[in-house]
Amino acid sequence: MSKYLPKSTIRQIKSESRRVGLDEVASGLRVLTSRIGRGGPGLRVVTSRIGRAGPGLRVLRILIAIHSEPLKWSSGISGSEVLRCSPGFVNVSGWCFSFHKEPTFMLNFSDFCHQQGAHMVVIDSEEKEKVFTKYIENDFFNIYQETRKLYYIDRIAQKEWDIAAEKKKFCENFIKHGVQSLKYKHIPNAKIPLGSLPHQRANLTTPAGFVIKSSSLPGAGMGAWTETFVPKFTILGVYEGLIHTVDKKDDFYSWQVDKQGTDGTYNIDAEDPACSNWLRFVHSPAKYQQENVIPITCEGIIFYMTSRDVEPGEELLVWYGDGYGRFLGVNRIHPEVDLNGSFAFRANVLTFDDNEKLIFDNWTPVTYQNWNPNDEGETAVDPIFGLLLTYHNDGRWRWVTERNYTYYTEEDGLKLPFICEDSPFYLEPEECSVT
Repeated sequence: MSKYLPKSTIRQIKSESRRVGLDEVASGLRVLTSRIGRGGPGLRVVTSRIGRAGPGLRVLRILIAIHSEPLKWSSGISGSEVLRCSPGFVNVSGWCFSFHKEPTFMLNFSDFCHQQGAHMVVIDSEEKEKVFTKYIENDFFNIYQETRKLYYIDRIAQKEWDIAAEKKKFCENFIKHGVQSLKYKHIPNAKIPLGSLPHQRANLTTPAGFVIKSSSLPGAGMGAWTETFVPKFTILGVYEGLIHTVDKKDDFYSWQVDKQGTDGTYNIDAEDPACSNWLRFVHSPAKYQQENVIPITCEGIIFYMTSRDVEPGEELLVWYGDGYGRFLGVNRIHPEVDLNGSFAFRANVLTFDDNEKLIFDNWTPVTYQNWNPNDEGETAVDPIFGLLLTYHNDGRWRWVTERNYTYYTEEDGLKLPFICEDSPFYLEPEECSVT
């Protein structure tokens, strides 16, 4: 947990201090760090070459600590009185932590800790976890609401819940009133002119106010666009296609539907434009902000409904499901699925070694674990993923896997407060005073 500085190191520091004075030594260090930048690559090169726990880095740390908090070097001091953490870190029961309520992304988190000459917190025991989580409970819970408001987690989750409720209401309404409902506007297919070629059918069913043209998504081909304002919860139509029960390898135009009144499923396959309608041209989005259509399964039929107001000139985009999303390299995972209303801090970044064992960012094996139920690091989408320390409504702290939330968040992912850890050091008490 902590180490004593060797006598030779202390003698070197004291000798240098007597020769030029503590102020000049610290001043020189400040010039050095200012020239290479606290967060610059130069400093990271220096610290990597001398080692995070090496004597060279400890010399730097002790000199800076002496300058920022002058110490008395005298014999007979108890060990607890000479324990020191680097500037910016607090001593919590013998461990040195820095708690940052300014949120950051997972990729920035590691760099920030390393710029401090430290590392991400290694939770290797229940005792250690209890020590700093208790500190967080006492000093940092006031940022909970601020953090959640900043990332709009509650707002986005509420919209998802509202949409799920509206889908249920629509189906109940359709069962009673069909397409003649006064509550929901149904847009019918355009009538197909006589003598049209079969392969033109899907395109020709496009209603007035909509157009089929090149998609905004790279490599997606033709897409469906609106040329007029379409209100929220408008029914764009029924998804049409061939009905079959064969699962094809490249089923990119199919919806799977549960059979009514019996077990099993069938597919509505719109791959053939001669047997489908214009809704086959509605593609899958890459971001939550692009999504403006939702599928609704009701009475064995797939309906497309707008999930928000759609402005003229927008492309219509619907999420086709996780399987198709994985094919596109897109994961539609909402942070609230994992966080579930909890308060979260970034703790570390985990990965797997060659033996598929979990390890921390500094290659330390993960021996102590405190995963949330149903989450043992196996729900991660990427080979490298964040470890979030979360506080839940039952008053317990648990580990949660940070997955890829970029469908809902900024490109760099979820922003959260975080913790860095440094190694404390002791000054040997038997040395004489320095004046």
